[in-house]
Amino acid sequence: MPENLSILLIESRGGIARALLSSQTGFTVVHADRISKASALCAQAGSPGAFQVILIDLSLQDSKGLDSFRRAAALLPGAPLVAIQPDDDTALAETLIAEGAQACLNKDGLDGGALAQALRQAVLRNRAEARRFRALFDSAPIGILLAAGRRVIMANPAGLDILGRVETDLASVSVLDLFPPESRSRIEKALDAAAGEIQESRFTSELERPRKPALRCQVFVTGAMLNDSPAVALYLASLDEKDEAAYGATGRGMSRAGAAAAGSASQGNMGGTEAAQEHARQARKMEALGRLAGGVAHDFNNLLTAINGYSEHLLTLPGAEGAIASGLKAIRRAGDTAAAMTRSLMSFSRSEGGTARSMRVDEAIGEMAPVLQRLVGDVVEFRVKLEAGNAAVRLEPGQLEQLILNLCVNARDAMPAGGTLTLTTNVMDVAPGSAFTHLATGAGEHVVISVQDSGTGMGEETLECLFEPFYTTKRGGRGTGLGLATVYGIVSQAGGGINVTSVLGEGSRFRIFLSRDLALAGSEEGSPHQAGQDSVWKPQQSRETILVVEDEPSLREMILTILQRYGFALLEAASAAEALDIVTERPNDVDLVVTDVMLRGEGGHELAEALQAVKPGLRTVFISGHSLESLADRDIILPADAFLEKPFSPAQLAAKVRAVLDAARKAG
Repeated sequence: MPENLSILLIESRGGIARALLSSQTGFTVVHADRISKASALCAQAGSPGAFQVILIDLSLQDSKGLDSFRRAAALLPGAPLVAIQPDDDTALAETLIAEGAQACLNKDGLDGGALAQALRQAVLRNRAEARRFRALFDSAPIGILLAAGRRVIMANPAGLDILGRVETDLASVSVLDLFPPESRSRIEKALDAAAGEIQESRFTSELERPRKPALRCQVFVTGAMLNDSPAVALYLASLDEKDEAAYGATGRGMSRAGAAAAGSASQGNMGGTEAAQEHARQARKMEALGRLAGGVAHDFNNLLTAINGYSEHLLTLPGAEGAIASGLKAIRRAGDTAAAMTRSLMSFSRSEGGTARSMRVDEAIGEMAPVLQRLVGDVVEFRVKLEAGNAAVRLEPGQLEQLILNLCVNARDAMPAGGTLTLTTNVMDVAPGSAFTHLATGAGEHVVISVQDSGTGMGEETLECLFEPFYTTKRGGRGTGLGLATVYGIVSQAGGGINVTSVLGEGSRFRIFLSRDLALAGSEEGSPHQAGQDSVWKPQQSRETILVVEDEPSLREMILTILQRYGFALLEAASAAEALDIVTERPNDVDLVVTDVMLRGEGGHELAEALQAVKPGLRTVFISGHSLESLADRDIILPADAFLEKPFSPAQLAAKVRAVLDAARKAG
């Protein structure tokens, strides 16, 4: 027998839905002829679960259409809604579904059976969605707390473990009670900033725990929705290695490295509970490091953009010659090296893949050589022999650096008493049926990167497990077991192959085979310092006015300096709200907006939408330390032709601004 459902029906008197439901069994109908009366009925019922579904006619006396639906949705947050529209309005139906309606029915031709079926399916779908949310919530490997106001409403099992509490404790727990007195002002500011907005704060703090010692955690606070009402979510990642086992053995990292490694480990033979807990601990440690690395890299990108931008700008000024020019060029080269390392950190920290680009292997390794020399140390003789010439491969930004760094670190650690590390490159034409065909992406030219050491070497047992995540021969917790697993992942993603030879007591050699990208053969493209700069128009007097929106003062000042040199008139703002005020007051004075995407408070993409209401057609150039792919994963979709990823050069900024202005003028 079907479950009896309690329905809140909002329909004007004389409507057909009430009559249709009277002919159906299994429904208890409470009727209201307007939204105000429905609100009173909900208040009178007291319990949010008093009605299992809301059925609303969109042609009411006190409201119509979408307004009726939105007001009804606010009555019982989280309850499923079924709407009845007076005519066949496809656009309205699509909007209603997008805003959460479980079904939208046409009044014409509606019958009792179809209406009853729609109501039951709405309830079932809503329950299924709630179960899916709960399953994801409960299985999350980090602690998640949902709070309304200052009260904790929900905590997942990992969160309860971190807090050292049980679910029945939550009714009496304030968010502030979880933190020591010295951290409470910080958490109050984070809660206020996140309330009602999707705005994230992050910091490290001790957590107060009633039945366990205090625990040091990384804390992320962001706005959230709970049953369609504003709430705050707190994500807790333990930084105390001694307490990591409290999570159990189900950890799954959320960064690229962490996710891949934990996923692979869960499929293999982990050697029992103790090994599984150790793998889970490592995955969570790497996830915390990945998040930290991503945050540091994003902030550092702002500094690098200013450092590189100013150094390049100063090189163009009169008097920039001799020792001054040499010093500025050295600063720029150091900035470029730091930018490459920052891209590695961003790549490590994010879960999505970036966009593969062509890069010359010898050029990239040559720039890394000084860093690698310092990395391997004084007791290791470091030899570099680059013979690949202009040969290029396709990899994501930062992947080549990450691959080389991991191989060199592995080689260095195999020679604790010193030895020789040799890094070489060459181009190999792999013939069909040759001994190397199985390592390559088929016959043809391949770039081969070789890293050879004179260290301890490896036996068969080690070679068999070499690329398994978390497998390490290093003692005392020194190794994560992810270095070579990361190398394997990068090479596999690129469609390449790895050949390893090793003899105990004599050393090891790793050879990476990557298909040569012939698109750059004989071309001058692909150089990170030349691409996109030679064709840039020269500084001149321009007629346009640019509004620069950036909350990092040093970066904002650099952008203003560069654009002023290119002849633009300028306005500046440190926030989206300030920028909106400027355009509202002076709409005819702003021809283009240059804004950071990740502003504090309202983001740059939200600012661009708001500006369209003030000045339709106003174009925007977006800048960000995150890639377009990373932003898209956050549901921030931006046009590629109006986007510039940090760090960028003055010439690249000027070219992007000019291109967007010209496109706007041609569009009319």
